[in-house]
Order: sequence, then C-alpha cells, then structure tokens
Amino acid sequence: MAIVNGNVLGNLSGKLGNLSARTVDGRTILAARPSSFNASQEPAVLEVRQKFSVTAKFASAILALASLVSIWKKVRNVASSVFNEVFQSNFAYSSSEKPSEQNIIAPEGFPLQITTAAVEADKITASLPALNTASVFGADEVNLSANALVCYYDPTSENDDPFKIIPLSKEVANFDFAQTYDLEMDFNVLQKATAAKYQHSILYVCVVTKTAEGKVVQNSGTFTKLS
Repeated sequence: MAIVNGNVLGNLSGKLGNLSARTVDGRTILAARPSSFNASQEPAVLEVRQKFSVTAKFASAILALASLVSIWKKVRNVASSVFNEVFQSNFAYSSSEKPSEQNIIAPEGFPLQITTAAVEADKITASLPALNTASVFGADEVNLSANALVCYYDPTSENDDPFKIIPLSKEVANFDFAQTYDLEMDFNVLQKATAAKYQHSILYVCVVTKTAEGKVVQNSGTFTKLS
C-alpha cells in the first residue's frame, strides 16, 4: 500500500490497472488488488457479507443528512473516514436481513426521551420533552435540527427490496429548550410510495443543537421505535 499526500494526482477513487485507489482527508491511498478472487459461499461468510451490505446502506442513509455528518465528524478517528466511523459503530447491531432496533444514527449524546412517536402513511410525528431536563445548553445554542431515518421492512410484494430507508430532517430556528415540542416531518411523493409497500418499520430519531450561524454544538443519542 502507498499513501500520496497532497493532490498531485487529484482525488482518485476506483481501479487503476492492478491497483485500487481511494482518497481520505486529501490523501490518496493506493493498494494492490489480488490477481484473482474466489468468493466463499459458506453460510457464515454469506451472512457476514449480507451484514456488510445492510450496514453500508444504513450508513449511507445517515450520511444523507448534513447535521448527522457533522456530529460524526466530531467523534471519528482521524485515520478513518466518516463513513467508516458510522459503519464500524453499527455493524455489530445489524442483522443479515435489515438494520435492527439497536442500530444508532448518532454517536453517544444526551438522552432523548420521546414520550410518543408514530410512523404514519405520509409523515412521522414525535413529542419531544423539554430538552433542558436532559442537558445544559449554552446561550449560543439557539436552533435545533431534528433528524430521522425510517427503515421499512416486510414488503407486501416479493419483488420489492427486503428493506428501504428514508432519511428525514427538519430545522427549527429559535428553539425553546424549556418547552415540549410536537415534531412533524412530512414525506414527499416518492417516500409515501415507499411507505405504502411495507408492513413494518423502525423509526430512529436524533436531535442536534446549533448556533445561529449553523455550527453544530451537541447531539442527543438515538431514539428508536418499532411499528
């Protein structure tokens, strides 16, 4: 393996002859590819591969939400990408079929004790408690970013994917941390169509505090609910 610092080669990724390339934090990493590879078909190996696929899809959905990217950047190992940090934090919790109730969308944070939450046909709803009972917020923390994933599973048709994930976010300016808040996050047309194809879901919710300039300050842990 070779590491090239700087951008003399540009930001490379993919295959280059018998080499593979990827760029992490401005460094291009080159590694030799095996000349041949026979994938094992052992059941245990197949299960691990399926868990990899499930976790990769879950991590990609998390990284579709900018506020969640920011909080994972704050905790990641400097030698790791944000994707790898999210992946490694979730792999043990994924099943070979879908994400589980134990998967997380945020690193450890203050507790988020949502009293009621529901995944409806066209939106999600949740009642957030007064957050100042769970953490101390500075004067600069004035805005809130609510972030959620809905993992749908048990499709009504065998032609559909075993699970689908919908990422959602909502920015709330001048948030009152001393009051309860009724959160609603609406689905778009495509998301409604996805929801209609599945019988069950797992809801994951996290909130992130921000300054007036949009800088992320702190985050809650992950609230989950099966339905």
